[in-house]
Amino acid sequence: MKIHPKNLTLPLLLIFILSSFTYLYFFPPEPTYKKIAEVKEDDYVILRGDISKIYAKKNKYNEIEKIYKIRIIDDSGDIDIVAFGKVREELTKYIKEKNILEGDYVEVKGKVSVYKGRYQIILRDIKDFKLLLKKNFEDKITLAKNKTNIYASKYSKIYHTNKDCPYGKKIKEDNKIYFYSEEDALNLGYRKCKWCSEKDKE
Repeated sequence: MKIHPKNLTLPLLLIFILSSFTYLYFFPPEPTYKKIAEVKEDDYVILRGDISKIYAKKNKYNEIEKIYKIRIIDDSGDIDIVAFGKVREELTKYIKEKNILEGDYVEVKGKVSVYKGRYQIILRDIKDFKLLLKKNFEDKITLAKNKTNIYASKYSKIYHTNKDCPYGKKIKEDNKIYFYSEEDALNLGYRKCKWCSEKDKE
């Protein structure tokens, strides 16, 4: 029986599609190293830069619970790194275990997309995010989990050091946060109560 050429179109198309998928599975495209300012939407790239900002949910002790996004910069621009689901959990764990902070030098691999006018990379695998160089050796400041004599209201930026402070006494226990040291309080942006300061001079 003679096969009409038109009858071959669909089988040939299916063979082509299957072959393409098979090739891409066994020979995935290689990412290209670029400066951040050089990227375009849908580029598959490797980027390196310093962390300029970590956007995260923190608990009442100032410990990271969940990473929302990480912004990295190089000498040409900046870009956001985001992750979802299991990869977000793994990224949060990696950030905490490596004590990664703003200023540290990292590498990220992935496909560039656009969200609300900004370029971003959505991490598909935690292996695509690596700490290359630890540059920020500051300790992460966390709040004390037990009561200390340095305390503040979680709704204020003033800390107290005297248990008899009339202003400190107004703070409800449920609203109190505690610090390991006055240095920690200052580094977190708190300032000392004037009443407590005067009492400390006596």
